Amino acid sequence: MTERKREIKEGLVAPIGATEIDIMLISEDIHQPRKEFNQETLKELAETIKLRGVKSPISVRPNPDKPGAYIINHGARRYRASINAGLTKIPAFVDTDYSEADQVIENLQRDDLTSREIADFIGRQLAGGKTKSEIARLIGKTNPYITMHATLLDLPDPLGEVYRSGRCTDVTALYDLTRLYKANEEEVMTWLTLCTQEEISRLDVYQFSKFLKLRKAHSSNSTTDRVSSAEGISNTPPDNNDDQKQTTPDSLLDSIYNLIKKDKLKPQDLMRDLSSENKEFLQSKIKNYFEQGRNCQNIVQFTIKALQDGSFSAKGSGALQLIAFFHGMEKAESFDLMKILDEIAGQQEME
Repeated sequence: MTERKREIKEGLVAPIGATEIDIMLISEDIHQPRKEFNQETLKELAETIKLRGVKSPISVRPNPDKPGAYIINHGARRYRASINAGLTKIPAFVDTDYSEADQVIENLQRDDLTSREIADFIGRQLAGGKTKSEIARLIGKTNPYITMHATLLDLPDPLGEVYRSGRCTDVTALYDLTRLYKANEEEVMTWLTLCTQEEISRLDVYQFSKFLKLRKAHSSNSTTDRVSSAEGISNTPPDNNDDQKQTTPDSLLDSIYNLIKKDKLKPQDLMRDLSSENKEFLQSKIKNYFEQGRNCQNIVQFTIKALQDGSFSAKGSGALQLIAFFHGMEKAESFDLMKILDEIAGQQEME
């Protein structure tokens, strides 16, 4: 082994200003906000350290419970990789003016913390007596940012499972869904059960929230529904509608939705490029969905059925049908295809 390689292996070459510290005297901070480490990238870092040493010193502070020992401020990945690389010493800066908030800020700047790790930090700060506003100032974030992440600390069991399973990890979506759950527990549970999409996005929650608002606005019609039922008039949507029976979304409608959502094509440009036949087909289909919304009397029953058979969904033709249906439910004066397409285009930031 050459002298240079021996120095690297033994961790004897420290960058200017850093101190070589026995790696056995260093321990990780039990309150380190970062809990998840990618094992593959750690292995890669260890191989790099074997060849070139630790080029960026870690930051440590004296361990108040063990004289002569240290606790890591930041650099846990380099510390772990150095152990895996067989180093006995590691370059470090000793910084006594360091706090957990500094650790969070550093990791936030690198986008290295998961939503749960951020939430755990907020929880510890709240338990220590700090207000949400103080925590926001501490790490340079807004009050809504703190509030939304704090939601993860006390998710209702069903939503906790949704988060742990990876079905929904978007903090904003979970925050909004938690608010809906507290006000509409039964409806949210039904929706979670019937939703077929693997992931739940902000747009999914937004559309479901809109449905709940519309249903509440139409709750005054329930008396009329009961009277109609007593007179033998069914409020169940007719089953002879081919659009409600189909389980495979129409390819043209899927394409139109994706062109607007994914390719960000403006609705007016899309309509200009469509053939006359396709324009007529699109107009007919969407207007039919619109009329279903206008004429629907039992909103809950209709919606559950549409979710079950896939007519309503968060994407593709199901999303087009859902939005057109809502426009009809809102009792718009007249059908406006461009208004519906513009609403899809306007939801780009909701996902």
